[in-house]
Amino acid sequence: MRSLSDLRPRRRTGLYVRQTDNENAVYDPDTGAVHLLNETAWAIWELCDGQTIADEMIDAICELSHMHRDVVAEDVRRVLEEFDRSGLLTWVS
Repeated sequence: MRSLSDLRPRRRTGLYVRQTDNENAVYDPDTGAVHLLNETAWAIWELCDGQTIADEMIDAICELSHMHRDVVAEDVRRVLEEFDRSGLLTWVS
């Protein structure tokens, strides 16, 4: 995993997303994998715009969820690592 301090994650192009009342899904046609995202992961996914660094994501999720920063920071880092391992992101410096 890259250092989160100076890089900005961006959603990889060519992925299909679907959001319904019951489901948030990202489909990768290259691998055939479907990734189901909970509400927190979906919020992080939306912030992967190539402009926002991890600390800004943490601040945004804290504001939305009113959860403690340490808990949110762990979640953001874990989700970004999962997105990265799954090949769903590119990184902008």
